[in-house]
Amino acid sequence: MSYLDEELIADLKKSNINSSTLSKTEHSAIIRKINEHIPFTGSQIAWSSLENSISFGSTSSSAALSMFADKINAVADGELIFIGDSVCDDAYLVNVEHIDQTLRIFSESPQHTYILQNSLAWIACISFEGHLDFANTICR
Repeated sequence: MSYLDEELIADLKKSNINSSTLSKTEHSAIIRKINEHIPFTGSQIAWSSLENSISFGSTSSSAALSMFADKINAVADGELIFIGDSVCDDAYLVNVEHIDQTLRIFSESPQHTYILQNSLAWIACISFEGHLDFANTICR
C-alpha cells in the first residue's frame, strides 16, 4: 500500500465514506477488461472514439464536478470502482451514494483516476491534469 493509498483511506474515513478494496485478482481482471475494451491514445483514453463522450471541464469548477457526479449517479447502481493509473496501489469500491464527496477526494490525487462498474458499460475519468470525462463504452 502506497502513502497515497493511506491518505485516501484516511480521507474517506474522515468523510464517513465506507470503502473497500478489490483483491489483487479482481483488480488485475478489471484492468485487463479496460485494456481489452477501451481504446487508448498513448496513456489516455481516446474519448472521441467512445459513444456519447462528454467532457465536463475541470476539477477546479464546483459546477463541473457536480455535473460529473450527476452523470455518474444517473448511470450507476450500487458500488463504483475507483482505479488510479500510477500512485495508488489499490482499487477502491465506494457506494454511489457518496459520489460527490468521493470525487472531490480523488480529484486531489496526482494521477488519472478511472471510475467504472464491473459491467464496464461506461467509464469516467479524472485526469492528472484535472479534466473530467465520461463515455459509454463498446463493452456491453
